[in-house]
Amino acid sequence: MIRGFYMRGFYYIFFLFSFLFVFCSCNQNAIKKPQGELIKNKYSQNFEIYKIRDGYILKVINHLNESVSDTNDYLLSSNLQDANNDNTIIHIPVQKVVCLSTTHCAFISTLGRESTIRGISGCDFIYQNTIRTLISQNKISDIGYDNQLNYEKIISINPDVVFAYGIDKAVIATLQKIKDVGIPVIIINDYIESEPLGRTEWIKFFSCFYDKLEYGTQYFDSVELKYTSLITEISGITAEKPKVIVGLPWKGTWWVPGGNSFFANYIKDAGGKYIFDNNDNSESIPLSIEEVFSQAKDADIWLNPNSINYKSNISDIDTRLKDFEPLNNAEIYNNNKRTNISGGNDFWESGIVHPDIVLQDLYNIFYPDTNKNHNMFYYKRLY
Repeated sequence: MIRGFYMRGFYYIFFLFSFLFVFCSCNQNAIKKPQGELIKNKYSQNFEIYKIRDGYILKVINHLNESVSDTNDYLLSSNLQDANNDNTIIHIPVQKVVCLSTTHCAFISTLGRESTIRGISGCDFIYQNTIRTLISQNKISDIGYDNQLNYEKIISINPDVVFAYGIDKAVIATLQKIKDVGIPVIIINDYIESEPLGRTEWIKFFSCFYDKLEYGTQYFDSVELKYTSLITEISGITAEKPKVIVGLPWKGTWWVPGGNSFFANYIKDAGGKYIFDNNDNSESIPLSIEEVFSQAKDADIWLNPNSINYKSNISDIDTRLKDFEPLNNAEIYNNNKRTNISGGNDFWESGIVHPDIVLQDLYNIFYPDTNKNHNMFYYKRLY
């Protein structure tokens, strides 16, 4: 009897350990992913590319959650059999995509794959001619905005991927419905990069979806060379740095770029002194009009006053701006030289892949005597 008790105990323990061994082995196999070769970024902090056989593993930091270590992972493969056998694999090169931002279109256009775009959030605001032609030919559909995204239209397009950005609670439910029917939603966080070149480097990320990483890397390297060469030239200027302010108030609040935002770093790289650079924020900071009046009264340059085209219209935004000294004493430039009839601004479209041209414009604004032969591309002076 005692012997039977011990034998039953032995079999119980043996079974338990066998179960745990099999479970742990299966679990390890389930979570193990090939990491491949890390393609190191030079500037971007918000995505990673791993080269694997027949494709890539892409990782994007998920800023919807509090933990910055949380990532969205995407597996891309050029092996059609792999994609057919596993619906979590994105087959590349992709043939049909939907873009929720015009900047996504700029990356894709730079890769020469405009014809793959089948849906855009806000077609009216597209500036690029080839894409506008495709829209006029009904080859690209407008799929709505934010919480008004046209779910049925996206489903009817049946894209290989949907490129999304800055997702808030208003659109999470719609995007989840899209994912539920098997369409991958790709989170793009280029807009939170603190370095201008860090934003442009996302072309490498987009290039993976077209299996053109080598081309995307070559393009980025060429832009980087132009950009850093300009920085070297600007660093040799001994003149006093102009003091710079940015933007306009909205409903009593003046949102200024953070001191470590991409635009603050544009100003720094172009040889300017950004007045609100005494912080490490990479996002915009809300200030009262009074605070801006106090700190920016001696500004030399005023940039990006929203969609304003004439100095006389600035005080229409807020009557208190009539007493803002830079309105009369500073030089005012806006980045809306290239806009379409609906107000689509190419600065926020192609500017992301041409940071060298943006920098050249700002260099010309800050030190006009040094750049007399440069015709501004994105910027114009307001009178």
